[in-house]
Amino acid sequence: MLPEPSVYLREIPFVRLLLPLVVGIVLSFWIDLPVYLVIGLGILCFSGMSVVASRKVDYKWRWVYGAFVVGWVICLGYLFSVKHNDLNQRKHFSRFLDDKNTLIAKVTASPKIGKRLKTQVRVLALSDSTGQMKTASGNLLAYLEPANIDTELAYGDVLILKGWIQAVPPPMNPHQFDYQRYLRYQNIHYQAFIKKEDWQHTQTNQGNFVLKFAQKIRFACINQLREYLPTEREFSVGAALILGYKDEISQDVRDAYSQTGAMHVLAVSGLHVGLIYLFLNYFLGFVKTRNRIFRIARPVILITGIWVFALLTGMSPSVMRAATMFSFLVVGLSMSRYTNVYNTLACSAFFLLYFNPYLIANVGFQLSYVAVLGIVYFQPRIYRLWIPRSALVDNLWALTAVSIAAQMATLPLSLYYFHQFPVFFWLASLIVIPAATFILALGIMSLISSWIPFVAWFFGKLLFGLIWFVNFLIFSIQNLPFSLIEGVWIGGLLVAGLYLALLSFACFLKIKKAKWVLATLGLLLFILMKRASQIIEQQAQREITVYHSYKNSIADFISNKKTRTISGIGVETRQIGFAASNHQSASGIRTNDKGYFRGNHEDENLFLLQNFIQFYDKKILVLDNENLLTDSLSIRTDYVLIQNSPYLQITKIKDTFQPKVIIFDASNSHKAINIWKRQCTEIDLAYHDINEKGAWTMQF
Repeated sequence: MLPEPSVYLREIPFVRLLLPLVVGIVLSFWIDLPVYLVIGLGILCFSGMSVVASRKVDYKWRWVYGAFVVGWVICLGYLFSVKHNDLNQRKHFSRFLDDKNTLIAKVTASPKIGKRLKTQVRVLALSDSTGQMKTASGNLLAYLEPANIDTELAYGDVLILKGWIQAVPPPMNPHQFDYQRYLRYQNIHYQAFIKKEDWQHTQTNQGNFVLKFAQKIRFACINQLREYLPTEREFSVGAALILGYKDEISQDVRDAYSQTGAMHVLAVSGLHVGLIYLFLNYFLGFVKTRNRIFRIARPVILITGIWVFALLTGMSPSVMRAATMFSFLVVGLSMSRYTNVYNTLACSAFFLLYFNPYLIANVGFQLSYVAVLGIVYFQPRIYRLWIPRSALVDNLWALTAVSIAAQMATLPLSLYYFHQFPVFFWLASLIVIPAATFILALGIMSLISSWIPFVAWFFGKLLFGLIWFVNFLIFSIQNLPFSLIEGVWIGGLLVAGLYLALLSFACFLKIKKAKWVLATLGLLLFILMKRASQIIEQQAQREITVYHSYKNSIADFISNKKTRTISGIGVETRQIGFAASNHQSASGIRTNDKGYFRGNHEDENLFLLQNFIQFYDKKILVLDNENLLTDSLSIRTDYVLIQNSPYLQITKIKDTFQPKVIIFDASNSHKAINIWKRQCTEIDLAYHDINEKGAWTMQF
């Protein structure tokens, strides 16, 4: 006999509260409702909840109380999210911006060094149009031109900034990473590019004392690791795994760990926090006493140790989640009470979202929770499929079961965000999970014993050798044939379908009824049909796209899962990839040929001769100098693409070529484009400014 559903529900109160809280937060992203309306609905739900709770209501009407609670929590989630948005604050600096603002701001994140110092600052005050300083608030992403090669910035420094502050722009090319959205959910809505003469230090070390102290220790530990890990690759992996410092991970290392499914080990998360918990719990186990004071001190030591580690690793969302979850677990165990793991997870998520509702949009936050849920539910069931007799094989199989369970749970999100599937993830997990345990232990021991040179040297050598060996194995797995499936683009509907199928399969494993198998198979059939229709659409796709690439000209001519990319001479492969690769991958492109404007090419669909292009029945003229315009006969074209700021009169273009649309690509100057746009408006000719509106796409 299975227990009544109400028995399960009483064990997971925070799960029942978390779901409506998430609904409220997500609604605030999609729907802009008057705040007073939401407050009124919240008061109405709370009043109804109070009335029902104060009276004896028949059991069959118990759902009424639950409905009022759900409505109230949804309203709370909506209001938490609205309040968290800095743009809704009355003193946000964007309300006072003009061309002559001077800002006083405090550095709130460690700067990243490149051609410019990239750092996040918190605005404290700004000058208005009269020059008077007034208190202000809000985050700003600042790109600072270094005053000299020795320029250093640190958390807590106060700066005076002058410069052009602009809203973070949306993505300018189709399927490009939405950096605006990414920053918005970190409460950053504006950015500024500051010249070296327009900023200066005023004060240092003005940040939160605890965070400042933690960062000081963190950077001291990073410098110590540099001595033990002298090579770039080993240092970047060791610093990321032990201290969460990822600024120096090279692209080849990032690709290797990502393409083998081991990237999670470089992002300090639940695995690392769990290991810290186990280390501390193991050493505290040597204290054999039933003293009441120690019973109180034990959970305090455990929780303190977990959060000290979280501070040292930068307080990323995954670390905060794991630290919060383990804190609740420690408290529950110290009270000698049974704790439902799903309720513990939901409780940690509820409190994190209470303080920062935008975490719900964080990819690491989503993957972290989904992975833990998958491990908790599926790992025991996968493990029971085979019970090895050998202890070693049994341990390896247990680790493999953990990896498979986590991969099952995170697969839909991984495909949605990263568009790839690492085939040998299970093999990489067998390496990195045990290795991470020893690397973390050796890293901590080498840092703790740094005042004893010989001991620290010994642990450092072991640490270096282990990281080198792990890197060797990861790169070897990356080079295995068919190790990665790339270019898988799925939308939100397919993600929802995959998770519904996974949920119905989980229900079958729990309830053992055939209807859940049928539901799973039905959902999988829907997913396959949806994916098949997507492939058919890609096969029939005919499209011209002119991309946005700063001071460059790049265009794609897509047909039957093939494309010919045409660019200006001198445009680098890296620049073409940044602008076009995501869109090509989303379009299912399997063959990509390259060419240049003013070149010659002919195939069954595309004809290119100098400045004239014909793709199927669409004719395009490329104008990059005035000679073509003055020397040409009257030729009718569908589109005119203007490049490299030539001196042209739009009226003459219309009379000579009679185009439907004129396209100004990103190689043109803003000054020239503004002149042409005025001329187009005067003669009622349609135009598309790629610098302003982003890539131009025409499907037919």
